[in-house]
Amino acid sequence: MVKFARFPLVFALLGSLSAQAGEWPPEVRHTFRQSCIDSASQALGKQRALLYCECTVARIGTDFTTAQIAELDKAQLPEPLVKRLQQVSQQCLGSLGAQR
Repeated sequence: MVKFARFPLVFALLGSLSAQAGEWPPEVRHTFRQSCIDSASQALGKQRALLYCECTVARIGTDFTTAQIAELDKAQLPEPLVKRLQQVSQQCLGSLGAQR
């Protein structure tokens, strides 16, 4: 099974560069989203974690290529991809602040 436990915490603590929109493999999207919610709920609360993770998944879908999304299934992510994920995380956390 896909292991994302350490990545959502990074997302909860960490903008977005344009790229061609990619497609999520359904099982990767579901696992990523659920892991994000589980991890982010501790810091944000359940409702805000849902909003944050939906934002994150949506931005990844529009800002990452299909190949980059497929890399999210790997145990070790390349540094450029980690930086892109941190940017997406920051943007989504920023949008939560604006929704208060």
